[in-house]
Amino acid sequence: PAIVPRWIRRMFDGRSGRILRFTDLSEVLADVRTVSSAHRALGNWTLAQTCKHLADTIQASMDGFDLSRHRFKRWFLAKRLLAYTYANGIPEGYTIDPGLTPPRGVELDAAIAELERAIARYRDHRGPLHPHPLFGRLSREGWDRLHCFHAAHHLRLIIPATAT
Repeated sequence: PAIVPRWIRRMFDGRSGRILRFTDLSEVLADVRTVSSAHRALGNWTLAQTCKHLADTIQASMDGFDLSRHRFKRWFLAKRLLAYTYANGIPEGYTIDPGLTPPRGVELDAAIAELERAIARYRDHRGPLHPHPLFGRLSREGWDRLHCFHAAHHLRLIIPATAT
């Protein structure tokens, strides 16, 4: 049998979800509000867990991440890994920091409110942003792009109930 590349298998594995591209975090909130009333999750996380994870990640870009892991990758491969990620996506199940994995039982309204607060704080933040655990130092524009890309990666697996 022919060997099918992983990225092609992912396209047809039933878990690929929606195709999303956000250019601004306000689009992320709009999407969350749209799907929050009726949806189904293709992945392992609920919408509430996804919102909690996105909020925690946005907060960490301002407050700092655990940088004890991935030192070699961050120091020597950061820019290449970032370019690869943008070109190929975030690998399924890959976790940069297990501390950012959301707990089960997260309440949806509270998680959405937490995401709204995190995005509002990020918009108003004028200080320096912290290095990413894998990609290292990013400009404000780099963080904007990464937060939008990261949100699309997770929210693509939340399907509106009206979608077929």
